[in-house]
Amino acid sequence: MPGPVAPVAASALIAAAYRAYRGYQAGHAANSAADMASLARDIVDHQNRIKQVLREALEAMSREIEIKSSTLAVVDRGGNSTVSRRGDENLIFKEYIERKVPFRPVISQVCNAALQMPIKVPRRLRKKIAGELVDTTIEIALKQTTASLLFEAVDEVLDWRSPLKAEPNYNKNSSKALLGDPPTRPKRFGKVFPFWPRPWESLAPDLVVVEYRQEPFETENVFAAVEIKFPRDWAKQQQMKQYVRLMMPKTGINREKIGKEKVALLRVPEDCVGLETDNKKPNRREDNGRRR
Repeated sequence: MPGPVAPVAASALIAAAYRAYRGYQAGHAANSAADMASLARDIVDHQNRIKQVLREALEAMSREIEIKSSTLAVVDRGGNSTVSRRGDENLIFKEYIERKVPFRPVISQVCNAALQMPIKVPRRLRKKIAGELVDTTIEIALKQTTASLLFEAVDEVLDWRSPLKAEPNYNKNSSKALLGDPPTRPKRFGKVFPFWPRPWESLAPDLVVVEYRQEPFETENVFAAVEIKFPRDWAKQQQMKQYVRLMMPKTGINREKIGKEKVALLRVPEDCVGLETDNKKPNRREDNGRRR
């Protein structure tokens, strides 16, 4: 299993990523080519830091990536459907939670790093206080963004031959993957930030695990489309149904069954490897607070 992310290196990564993403937010107001070029350099800089942070994980992962995902999935125990964050979530999404996900140790490592040290960005809000509009700023933790940046860096280090693809885009109508160059690389449309914007008629699962890493990530080559949910981000039936339709073969029998079997739900940290949460009961007070 890959070793833990070094705290000092990870802190440097998050600091650099924070500066890059904050710059990206400011980029909406940037008018000059020089400003945008500077932001692009910041993104490249923090991606290089990501590579260094995950070097140990990459070395450990390299011993397994030549194995088919379906073979690796046999040893996965699935997620913890005995744990519920909210209402009947563990019953409604039981089959998705318990789905076998190859490379769960590596995925868990990345997601836990993103949970513990996410990129944080300021967001301006305007509130009415005592009848007057007052500008204020809150800090938003971008946990999913941090995880996706880490997975993308793994893919780049492996010359876009990683079996783990971060937020790849698929045409919602045809289910065709939007391939980059090489065709094992997800096509990106953002000039500064890789995952935004994306085409209007597209779907992008948080993480796709391909069966054969040397081949494009078309749905036929997808072993699992993983929806990742961090705390306070709830699974939604409509979203899961969209991914099932995306993964359904166009012809043949049992199309919906096949589509369902390719969709997984991974809640962080509940479904990550190495966490003893099976016998824990949800904190009722915390659960009620999250409903607000």
